[in-house]
Amino acid sequence: MALLERDHQLQCLRRAWDDALGGSGSIVLLAGESGIGKTQLARVFVDGLDDVPVLWGACDPLGVPRPLGPLHDVEADLGDALARLLADGAPLHAISAEVLRLLKARSVLLVVDDLQWADAATVDLLRFLLRRIAGTRSLVLATYRDDDLDHEHALRGLLGDVARAPAATRLDLAPLSIEAVTTMVGARDIDPAHLHRLTHGNSFFVTEIVSQDGEVLPTTVRDAVLARAAGLDAAARDLAELVACAPTGIPDVLLSPLGVGSGALRTLDAAGLVARERRRITYRHDICRLAVADAIPPGGDVALHRRMLAAFETQPDPDPVVLVHHALAAGDAERVFSYAERAGRAAAGSGAHTEAVRFFRTALDAAPSAATAGLAELLAVELYLTDRLDEAVAVGRRAVSWRHAEGDVCGVSAGRRLLAVLEWCLGNRRRAEEYAAAAVDVLEGRPDPAAAENAVLGHAYSIQAFLAMQMSDLVGARERCARAREVADGATDRAFEIRLGVIESVVAVMSGDEGGRDRLVAVLDHARERFDEEARSTVAGSLVDLDVEQRRLDDAEKVLDHSLPLIAERDVRIAHGLQLGVRARLHLLRGAWDEAWHDASTVLTGSRSPVTHTWPCLVRGLVELRTGRAGAEEHLARGWELAQRFGEPLRLLPAAAALAERCWTTAAADPRLDEAAALLPTASLPGTEWSAGDLAVWLVRLGRDVDTAHLHIARPYRLLLDGRPLAAAECWEALGCPYERALAMVDSGELAEMFAALEILDRLGADTVAATVRRSLRRRGVAGVPARPRTSTRANPAGLTSRQVDVVRLLDEGLTNAEIAARLVISEKTADHHVSAILTKLDVRTRREAAAVARTMGLAQDRRRAPRDETASAPVTPRP
Repeated sequence: MALLERDHQLQCLRRAWDDALGGSGSIVLLAGESGIGKTQLARVFVDGLDDVPVLWGACDPLGVPRPLGPLHDVEADLGDALARLLADGAPLHAISAEVLRLLKARSVLLVVDDLQWADAATVDLLRFLLRRIAGTRSLVLATYRDDDLDHEHALRGLLGDVARAPAATRLDLAPLSIEAVTTMVGARDIDPAHLHRLTHGNSFFVTEIVSQDGEVLPTTVRDAVLARAAGLDAAARDLAELVACAPTGIPDVLLSPLGVGSGALRTLDAAGLVARERRRITYRHDICRLAVADAIPPGGDVALHRRMLAAFETQPDPDPVVLVHHALAAGDAERVFSYAERAGRAAAGSGAHTEAVRFFRTALDAAPSAATAGLAELLAVELYLTDRLDEAVAVGRRAVSWRHAEGDVCGVSAGRRLLAVLEWCLGNRRRAEEYAAAAVDVLEGRPDPAAAENAVLGHAYSIQAFLAMQMSDLVGARERCARAREVADGATDRAFEIRLGVIESVVAVMSGDEGGRDRLVAVLDHARERFDEEARSTVAGSLVDLDVEQRRLDDAEKVLDHSLPLIAERDVRIAHGLQLGVRARLHLLRGAWDEAWHDASTVLTGSRSPVTHTWPCLVRGLVELRTGRAGAEEHLARGWELAQRFGEPLRLLPAAAALAERCWTTAAADPRLDEAAALLPTASLPGTEWSAGDLAVWLVRLGRDVDTAHLHIARPYRLLLDGRPLAAAECWEALGCPYERALAMVDSGELAEMFAALEILDRLGADTVAATVRRSLRRRGVAGVPARPRTSTRANPAGLTSRQVDVVRLLDEGLTNAEIAARLVISEKTADHHVSAILTKLDVRTRREAAAVARTMGLAQDRRRAPRDETASAPVTPRP
């Protein structure tokens, strides 16, 4: 039957292919309800191309998706290198890089059908390609049902990326009109209007009904499909039911082991039920498969699934994911355990940690008692990586109890070590220390310990070292690291070496040894060659934490730009939440407050772990405080409460400084401030110079008598405390921190500097703070205080943030990204991000077009005079 009312979509696809051939590759998503014709449209498009390498893979409706299922479908056409990576369970970043290389090497059309059933790794592969596809001569075409997605589906992240990416297009397929249905009915004795009401214009349902010969129209798709199956002989019905039990279809090689003859195949083909694709027999549409499956008598599917299992097991390397599906349906616990464990390990290795959790849970439910502890440990780790800490703790405790019952002291120690990490992430510091001590106690002092026991004991000491480092107890951390190396006695465990190396390097940096940072960078560089979750998440997280804390903002941004996408692609959600929180803090310091608020909000709504929430709470609270948005008190209070739970100086001091800033900004008393101020006399630990300085300066601004002579405080804060605010402002300018610079200029008390500071505060959107400064100036009797910019100058119909409005105005002036960065005191990378976002929101391709649209909307009218160079270097004044 002809393809109707899809000319526009076909033209878009052909245009995308022509652009790809010209060197501008892209990704196109076809969206629509089940049966609307997405796959049919894709096939018509493919059939209309000449001599094009087409790779067609699909996601299957299995209980747990196959990791990278679409790639496995086409692995025979992908080349030896990629086939080996898939066979070896290589990390996702290596597989993604090889796919990208293939798409760059020649013009390829990669089709991924039915993305609504995709695993997280497949979605992350597409997100990886989306950021790089523009530099290829290839096109990726993916289809998905937009009526089958829940709010937590992995595909949601890709859809958000597509909405913002210039190299992506989403095409929505609407139901057929009554005119199209009339055309499909033709001369048949069917009322098109009634059929249109019955089917709501769903092309698959229309096709099924008009193909019926009876006088009474089926009222459901199920009835229409079963009408095709009526009258099948026994062999054909048996095959129909077998295929219905196989969501992935029946591979050609299994037809003989299943006893399927050509007669049954011909009968089903003649009935219009099945098709042959991807070297397997499937139903023409999953709607057909479900209709036939629902008609199988209760209990009748068990024997069918057992036959499928037996047939698959005749093959040399059957897919364990498919075998889990059939073993579960067959009620074969032994096979469920065996195949689910294997599938879980493969999923974890490929970075599909969400799927790994589901497989390990399935395996654990069916496991013999001898295997439960090991499976529980695997599950606990995957739950931790996917940010489900409460569940991870519960499973981890069960594993320890099983190891204890088995008399396995190494297993008990390792389990307690994991529980120490989990409890720390939950903000339960006391429990974390107790578990860490117990992990040591069970092995320490044992007579004639084996090498394996000493290696596990070394790991236990490393967790104690980590907890000490988090408390800024650098002496204790060094001692525990030394003890760990001593007892491990040259163990070659890579995870052990990475963990200890990170702790030792962080301690070195906190002690003022810059060589420690070089060592962390070296580990990261090594990890680029071979993705290592321990290296990437632990090392990168520690590195950016240090860099932002010590205001090496450019260095931190470089690490985050490389690390965050890889962490997201690997589905390491807890590490992603941690690093996104650090990026929120980075944006806050840079003055990119809309981006800071967005990152903080993303973590607070998407992560469940207290360890990821400290910085997002403080960042969001401070943005809300400074800009006058609602919610500041709630988020600052939560940040303070979390900091107290962890009890760590580098959480407590910034949280205390945030409370002090709130008091200064709002002139409101806060009973928590005395407790916050009491932290300062103890803030002499190495590595706390910046956070201690921040708190000290805010307390002085509040008029508190603060003795900081004994404290080692970072230079900008020391300059402020020593009465040199203008010099401090210059330091903040060099560091790229406009808000801190403006406050230092206010602290100077000089009118010219305070006026210049107001200009910076207004540009940042710091309405509450700017209002405080204006009130102070008016109380001093200062005439001609600059008025607050009109709200209308910030509002815009394009949905641009206030910072993006500033950027688009500078685009209208013809400035380059580097010049915009210098003007707004942001990094060039941040300016790049703003410009890309503006082009997307305004739906334009060039900077000139963006400026023209902005002028049309009134966004670029009455451009403010650029700040004077001398204003940019100016400093500060007394407390308002």
